[in-house]
Amino acid sequence: LRLRVIPPDVRPKHFCGSPGAWPDAWRMICNASRGSALVGPLACRRLVARWRGPPPRCFFATSAALNQSGRDPRDAVVKIFNTRQRPGWTVPWQDQPVESSTGSGAVIRARFGQAGSEVPMVLTAAHVIADSRFLQIQRSTDRFSGEKFQARILAVCHEADLALLSVQNPAALAEIAPLEVAPAAKLPHVFDKVRVVGYPVGGDACSITEGVVSRVEVQEYSHSLRAGLALTVDAAINSGNSGGPLVDAATANIVGVAFQKLVARGVELQGHAVPAPLIQRFLGEAAATCSSAAAETSSPPLHLRLPSLGCDYQSLEPPALRRSLGLGDRAGILISRLHHGGSGSGPPPSMRRGDVLLEFNGYPLDELGFCDLLGRRMHFAAARDLCLVGASVPIKVWREGAEIALEHTLNPARYLVPRGQFDVRPRYFICGGLVFQPLSHEYL
Repeated sequence: LRLRVIPPDVRPKHFCGSPGAWPDAWRMICNASRGSALVGPLACRRLVARWRGPPPRCFFATSAALNQSGRDPRDAVVKIFNTRQRPGWTVPWQDQPVESSTGSGAVIRARFGQAGSEVPMVLTAAHVIADSRFLQIQRSTDRFSGEKFQARILAVCHEADLALLSVQNPAALAEIAPLEVAPAAKLPHVFDKVRVVGYPVGGDACSITEGVVSRVEVQEYSHSLRAGLALTVDAAINSGNSGGPLVDAATANIVGVAFQKLVARGVELQGHAVPAPLIQRFLGEAAATCSSAAAETSSPPLHLRLPSLGCDYQSLEPPALRRSLGLGDRAGILISRLHHGGSGSGPPPSMRRGDVLLEFNGYPLDELGFCDLLGRRMHFAAARDLCLVGASVPIKVWREGAEIALEHTLNPARYLVPRGQFDVRPRYFICGGLVFQPLSHEYL
């Protein structure tokens, strides 16, 4: 609640004061509001009618201050209905039965093309709309009719678990004031109060759960089996909340997109959300890649990727290991295996097996791979994911007793056994009664 001093001649709408500053009025207010420190206009009218004496100077919070402290985000959160059909990875010529699932999404403004105007779109999680055959959205039934509108996928990044939807009927989102996404250069702090808004199981109305940010660090994304920056909150995230916004309790700006929770014996209230820097990166790349005409036509969805360093690495925490490499007072991580080498195509990789990565894109690394990013210490994988695929970033490595500055190109991840495959059909061929298909994580 934002408080400010109001002149004595202004009739208050809401009151929040100190018991020591105005004892009589405080007792009257507590009686009118049954002990609540924040009361409505009716109790204040009773107070003014009963007050005998000069109007005191005290702290008042007007309705305008309440509106500035944060809007009600529920009207901008929609329910997503996905009719999906997953491929049969063990029987590649036959799909699995049709399924229905629900999720949540937030109405935002997105720009497409260099000269495109901002239009209302729905931001959600990629796993909510994965393997979709038919998509629909429904606005909050508390404020609008229960009519469902057909939607389609405009852009999706399964590695970041983010997706952007467009609605075929432009009038569906015309009455909704879109939510604002927090700036890319800002992360919430631990103890910041946040709210998870969405449509979890157990009811039809839009639900809000409240909690605080408990961690900001790199976590494994269960959808893509890939490590990335995530927010950990203690607000309840249940089935159906996926894709819903995590909003700042003070401003109602989107600071994250709920996508998973940790379920284990002895674990409670550990939900994860994609943070605003990754959301802004996703929206920026989608706007630069997808034209405004593609947003209005039934063109195929835009599939975006996150960059990879192209190698496996290990920490150099033991001092004896750092001494054996001759690092002295330097710190970094050891490159143990390359992913993009040995194919014979394309330029040779800038890094080699046995190099020690000392610095990535201007961020010095410690022996665990952590660096100073966005005002805090976190793993350099967070800085890697903020770069675009194909970008050339400066790095410093320790090689054969010397420090070398290089330019490294970030490519999409390539695994020996593919994983995280969605919206694709498995490849196979039959010869002599035998079925051959590429090995994948989905098959295993």
